[in-house]
Amino acid sequence: MRLDNDCIAIRVTGPASQSMRTQLQHSIPGNDFGGTLRVLIAEQEQAIRDALADRVFNSLGVQADTVNTASAVRKLLESHADEFVLAVVDTRLPDAPDGEVLDSLTQNSIPTIALTSTVTENVVTRLQDKHIIDCVIKRTEEDIGILADIVERTLLNHQRKIIFYSNNDFNRKSIRQLLDIHRYSVIDVRNEADIRRQLENHSDTTLVLIDYNTIENDELSLINGLRQHFRREDLSIAVVSDEHNAMSSARMLRAGATDVIYKQHQTDEFYYRVQQCVESIERVREIKYSATRDLLTGAYNRDYLFDIGEKLFAGAQRGDSLLAVAVIEIDNIDELTTNHGIEQSNEVLKSAANLLTSEFRKNDILARYSAGTFVCLATNVGNHNAKMVFERVRQKLAKTTVEFGAQQINTSASIGVSTQADDSFLSMIANAQEELKTAIANGRNCVFVEG
Repeated sequence: MRLDNDCIAIRVTGPASQSMRTQLQHSIPGNDFGGTLRVLIAEQEQAIRDALADRVFNSLGVQADTVNTASAVRKLLESHADEFVLAVVDTRLPDAPDGEVLDSLTQNSIPTIALTSTVTENVVTRLQDKHIIDCVIKRTEEDIGILADIVERTLLNHQRKIIFYSNNDFNRKSIRQLLDIHRYSVIDVRNEADIRRQLENHSDTTLVLIDYNTIENDELSLINGLRQHFRREDLSIAVVSDEHNAMSSARMLRAGATDVIYKQHQTDEFYYRVQQCVESIERVREIKYSATRDLLTGAYNRDYLFDIGEKLFAGAQRGDSLLAVAVIEIDNIDELTTNHGIEQSNEVLKSAANLLTSEFRKNDILARYSAGTFVCLATNVGNHNAKMVFERVRQKLAKTTVEFGAQQINTSASIGVSTQADDSFLSMIANAQEELKTAIANGRNCVFVEG
């Protein structure tokens, strides 16, 4: 369908994308789905219904309500309409052969993906409603992959932030409506200063979407200004324009716009252009995340530790800030591996990393240094308060147990800390390791600070 009318675009399914599946599972750390989302699947073929429900649960941990009739859909909506964030519905259910079930969903403003084996005039009429996200022509059970991708992508969109800049009320309403259908987290702004302010407050924003009517008299200064602070791999910038103007488009692209989207485009093209802008940034962030993180624990890796450590050390040596380097060894991790196996010791390490991350401040750096050892770089922590800071962390670890099957494993850590930025970052780590040896010699599960 187009942005300016209600034509229908029907999608024929193809093979599922493994890269998309991997991205959905791993590219955005901290997915918060679980019981917070409720999905309705109404499909007469049990194989498709069960396969889709399993895929959504396995990928995102979202439990789906599955039914096979329109009457069952209406019954669910009577008591739970406000809980469903997405519906996948067969338009030819046994008791609703012409897509009548869509009316119940759109009346409750539930975003819906329509499934159909044939396209009738009645179905097309019903699909013109604004709450229809997509229409998938189902052919075989093998096509379930592409449908699941659409579901997963839509569920992920609530975590994807888009800053939308427009001072035209009509354009704001029409474009915002389309973004809302796909559940993007949209931040409205009405002036250029607000764009920069919101980018500072929401550093995880992937796309700035700009209404061309708002900037048509000075189309390049805003884009140029944003690109001075955000590279193409850090932030997408897309301009939505009323009319195609090749010369103007070229200028905006040269200035740093990622894309120029025209309202004459079909709405599904608009959506996929937005999607490409968002996911291109996510792919870069995924690569950067993987390059700097330990795969087991999610803490930073050694390469990143030394890279950022040298910079923080230089600042501490200049007197710009204090720096404490703590070497944290999980007690008896080798013995645990020998006696109980690598899986249990891995669970202990992952649990310890999660606790340490939650206990340290956002600007502190936690990295896995070796098998059972982490290093924390804590800024603005000096000799006067290092003992207090790391003693609190030690106590919290000592009170933590890790459940592995029927077993409960107690954890503790020995910690050595260096606070003197004298010779080099490496020397600070070496000094912290000496303090760690003292802590181990004193029976473990204690903190020693240099000096």
